[in-house]
Amino acid sequence: MQKMLWQSIWTLLVLLACVSIGYGQDIKAMVTEAAQLSDTAENQDELTRLIQICEEASQLELAQSQVEYFTKLEAWARNKRGEIYAETSLMTDDPEKIQKLEAAALKDFSLAIKQNPKHWQAIHNRALSYAMLGQTEQALADLNTAIQLNPKFESAIYNKAELLYEASQFVSALKEYQTVLKLNPKDVGAMTGQAHCFYRLENYEAAMVAYNQAVKLTPENPLVLANRADAYSDLGYFKESILDYKKALTLEKDLPRAQQGLAWILATCPDDTYRNPELALRFAKAAVTQSDGLDFRYFDTLAAAEAATGQFDVAKQRVGEAIKKAPTSEKPFLQHRLALYEKRQAYREPKR
Repeated sequence: MQKMLWQSIWTLLVLLACVSIGYGQDIKAMVTEAAQLSDTAENQDELTRLIQICEEASQLELAQSQVEYFTKLEAWARNKRGEIYAETSLMTDDPEKIQKLEAAALKDFSLAIKQNPKHWQAIHNRALSYAMLGQTEQALADLNTAIQLNPKFESAIYNKAELLYEASQFVSALKEYQTVLKLNPKDVGAMTGQAHCFYRLENYEAAMVAYNQAVKLTPENPLVLANRADAYSDLGYFKESILDYKKALTLEKDLPRAQQGLAWILATCPDDTYRNPELALRFAKAAVTQSDGLDFRYFDTLAAAEAATGQFDVAKQRVGEAIKKAPTSEKPFLQHRLALYEKRQAYREPKR
């Protein structure tokens, strides 16, 4: 693990202090071991040992330079161990394990901040843990603090934009995405976020300009193509949408987003030119198979494809699954489609 510059300088100063003040070999050994670990620690156990050394040092009567050294070092080590906990939580699907790991990460980040209140990386990391635990207000407060300490911290500004977008604060989110783009005009995530905000604010022309810019920045990115395809589809540009979905699937043949979006057009398009129920059913089944089974839209799309091929009884069961998984705001639309299938009628998108 790369040693921070301050660690190298402080280590030298602290060792010199040990010599000049005449501290015993035990403290010199403690400083030496801590310095070595700060340079090489890469896993939880090594960082835990480093934290233990710092905690032991806090119980001793030390020179001010040594107190500052161990305080800063503990903050650094706790932030690094917190990052390991947070990264590990992303590798599991077990909700209980995720909660436990994020809680451990949160504790380490908080203690790192206590030791070093200006540790903007730890403050940012704690914000992400708060967000993972569903504590949006605390997350936004930490992100604001991190940005105040480091106004050019792109990750903090971007993550703030993402949280604001998820909270449906589209005007505020747009401002943050645009701040990121001022710092880095080639940030595809921020460009896409800007496009999403414009779209949700019903500024469709600006949205399409931003989606096009995102595609121009990464023309071989299937997710970026799928984003633009979604917008084309919603606005009734079915030909353009199909082309983007197909290109995305050429780049990543098992991309559920693109499979689902393409299947929806092929099953429900008001223009007969683009409707292909059999192909829609194939893509819709593939999307459900490839997805995690949590998004109601995949089941809704499969139901629409089944109804388009005359399988109304199966479609009724399938849209019932979608209703169970859908947020309250979407249930009326799904219930409308269920009523159509009960009448043995396929669903068609309204003409735009």
